[in-house]
Amino acid sequence: MPESFQLIVLHTIKHKESGIIVQGYSNRAGRETFFLRGGSKKIRGSNLSQLHPLSVIDVTLSSFKLSEIPIIKEFSPALRVNAIRGDLFKSAIALFISELVYKTIKEQEQNNDLYSFLVNSIKILEEIKFGTANFHPYFMIGFCRQIGYSPETTIQGDGMLFDIPSAKYISTTERGEYCFGPDESSLLYRLSATPLQEIASIKSTGNQRYMLIKEMIRYISFHTGFDVKIESLEVLHEVFE
Repeated sequence: MPESFQLIVLHTIKHKESGIIVQGYSNRAGRETFFLRGGSKKIRGSNLSQLHPLSVIDVTLSSFKLSEIPIIKEFSPALRVNAIRGDLFKSAIALFISELVYKTIKEQEQNNDLYSFLVNSIKILEEIKFGTANFHPYFMIGFCRQIGYSPETTIQGDGMLFDIPSAKYISTTERGEYCFGPDESSLLYRLSATPLQEIASIKSTGNQRYMLIKEMIRYISFHTGFDVKIESLEVLHEVFE
């Protein structure tokens, strides 16, 4: 019997004229890469537009392989995410989150907690009505917790800055080159201390969110040990500016 599972689409690449390389995060083995034949009768019957960033699909594999790459026999949407596909702001966030996960997660192993976190985040992004502009920095904080680099944000006094190496707030007298700026430190604390259903109450400008996200990327890069470059960040900034 062909193997079936769920996959969060993170990135797609056209492969010559014959198909598509689909890279994603699955509930069976973490980061995975698959080949999708564009000429397949069953694939032509499917909607290729369903392979947008953060789409969640049910996948059935073929018994054949392209070299070492498994081939998708057929797929169908596991979640309906019309708002993410149709809303400019949500689609920009989806593009950013998918690139962040794609460039950060390398492990090819099952991680049910991370998979569930990502799917739940996709559902929230689809359904959220207020506070959408704060969702992506809010997501990044939860994402850091899931990948083992949880920032300690329970204590933040006046003038304290968030320190990247120690992952906690320190006094300004101890400030080094790896500290967030005052505005970014404050916004990080406010986002961390606010329940999801109240993130619309957090007042911040597009530039403040942009600078916080840049600092969070620097934080992730420091703790993962490799430079994470997110090209879609500039697109996201333009959309929300």
